[in-house]
Amino acid sequence: MKQIFRRLLSIIVFAIGPAFAAGTAYYITSRVAITSVYDWGVVQQSTSYQNTYGISASYSPLASVSISGDPEFTLDAIACPGARSCSATASFAADVGGDYTATIVGTSSSVGRIRGSSAAHPINAHVAGANYALVGVDNGDATATFTLSSTGETDLISPTFDASTWNNVGTATITGNTCGDLVPSGTSCQVAVAFALPPEASAAYGYLLLQAYGNTRQQAPVRVTLVLLPNDQY
Repeated sequence: MKQIFRRLLSIIVFAIGPAFAAGTAYYITSRVAITSVYDWGVVQQSTSYQNTYGISASYSPLASVSISGDPEFTLDAIACPGARSCSATASFAADVGGDYTATIVGTSSSVGRIRGSSAAHPINAHVAGANYALVGVDNGDATATFTLSSTGETDLISPTFDASTWNNVGTATITGNTCGDLVPSGTSCQVAVAFALPPEASAAYGYLLLQAYGNTRQQAPVRVTLVLLPNDQY
């Protein structure tokens, strides 16, 4: 009976020995986990917000914890390198409305037969901001009236305007602006622009462009183009 047992044992050792000798079974991966919120929700302009994130590695110390993306997100992870687990504080503040994103990345160390790895945790925040629309009307006397409508979640602050002509044919001059420093959401204001061709111009008409800029990253600047005749052509 003992001889049979010894023979079986030698067969088992012979069968599994080469697998361990190859070394593949000795390596393990130190997995990184990052826990806390992904979506910070709707936040307000010029206000600071914070969330705490837990970062841990399964078998080896953390090598690094960092953040990338919009610079309005910052991360205090000074306690993380060298620790198996830590807490890192992410902070956010933005002065302009729109969508912001960043990614927190944690990396574990490679130690001996433990292989390091990385994990990424995306985060995002929406800052309540302004939106606006612009339309223009030819007044029939080489002038145009543009109406700016504030349509966003918050008031439009200090909108600016740039009047120009296509290919610099003629001149465009802003002659009136009722918008002021604040255009409350749900209201509108007007910008008056005059167009003129130089005496030597051969063109019978010109393209008048008005571009509006606002305190938001929720949309690109808005531009409206009108085709106007010089005053003596009406």
